[in-house]
Amino acid sequence: MKADLAIQEAQWVPRAAPHRHGGSTHVDVMGSWTLAAGIVGLCGAVLFGPAAAKVLLLAMLAGIGADFVVGYARGRPVVGGLSHASLTGLLLGLTLPATVPWYVPAIGAMVAVVFGKALFGGLGHFVWQPALVGRVIIQIVFWPTLSLGGDNATAPVLAPGHLLIGRLEPAVQVDMPGYTGWQRLPRPDEPALRMERPVSALRAFAEGHIPPDGDLLYTPLLRDRLPPWEDTVFGTVPGPIGATCVLALIVAGLYLIYRGFLRWQLPTAMLAAAGLAAALLPIESGGGDGWDWFPVFAVEQGRAVGVAYVLYHVTAGELMLGAFLLAGDMTTTPMRARGQIVFAAGVGVLTVFMRLYGVLEGECYWSILVMNTLVGVIDRRTKRDVLGMEPA
Repeated sequence: MKADLAIQEAQWVPRAAPHRHGGSTHVDVMGSWTLAAGIVGLCGAVLFGPAAAKVLLLAMLAGIGADFVVGYARGRPVVGGLSHASLTGLLLGLTLPATVPWYVPAIGAMVAVVFGKALFGGLGHFVWQPALVGRVIIQIVFWPTLSLGGDNATAPVLAPGHLLIGRLEPAVQVDMPGYTGWQRLPRPDEPALRMERPVSALRAFAEGHIPPDGDLLYTPLLRDRLPPWEDTVFGTVPGPIGATCVLALIVAGLYLIYRGFLRWQLPTAMLAAAGLAAALLPIESGGGDGWDWFPVFAVEQGRAVGVAYVLYHVTAGELMLGAFLLAGDMTTTPMRARGQIVFAAGVGVLTVFMRLYGVLEGECYWSILVMNTLVGVIDRRTKRDVLGMEPA
């Protein structure tokens, strides 16, 4: 009897009483995340047509193929490999515009699987979100295709009456001054509308490139360069396939929270921090008169233009996609809720900071990778003291 107890103590055999199986396997986790990303991808296919579906499919197939080759080269299958590879490809595809050439999502997904995941030992061992590793690398390699300048200063979205089956080219150029919104347009002859991306206008405004109209600083941005705010909620604006429709992203996020695979604190803290940063950080005055602090308090012609400006920062660009689908990867985020709050707040503030001061394009993707690097530090700083133990 004593010998058996000694063996159990030496091997540390856990007793049954205080332990409880979580009930979810990696298959359940991957399936739930893929379903959530699929909801957003389906919405993107509706808004951007067959071109978007092609990008997503190519990214998924390339990710699966790269994972298969890696497993074959190692001589053993990767646990959860193919399901995670398809999810990685899908997430990468959501970060891309529907107009990219076919080889961009294919190369991006292969880079994500090989250099973002396999190089670190596979599922559960990587340091950075694999899809974002692939995304930032192809952003550098294919800069003329993915930058917001030059020919990419404007981008298309399908017009009313042409959803799902319409082609993005040819597209009719939309004159933003006087534009009343996608839902108020009559059905045009051309299947798509080409207009400036909202995040491009926000970046130009923060850098002082949109001159004021007399004493009106924010009104020229809202009136002449941005679509109605509700268009950024419904997704009828140009941008990455998975980043334009806020409603689809919220539904996907709520599903993951319901399944217990995403803590509600993470997207909440990330969006709140981003909104607070946009509300307080200064912007250059277009007239060259210095900096305008605390934009949220701006009022022009009796309108709370500062509040509208902050709302555009929250719903335009990649912030919502990052908050609900990219930043919450279980391997690359802190373990505890308060650590995730610190992590998410850092992502939100960095995203708005980079956007306002022109540090990097694809600012949300870079911000998540920066905070992924700090996860170990955050976990150590936010760990709880063990009961009965004196702190070191």
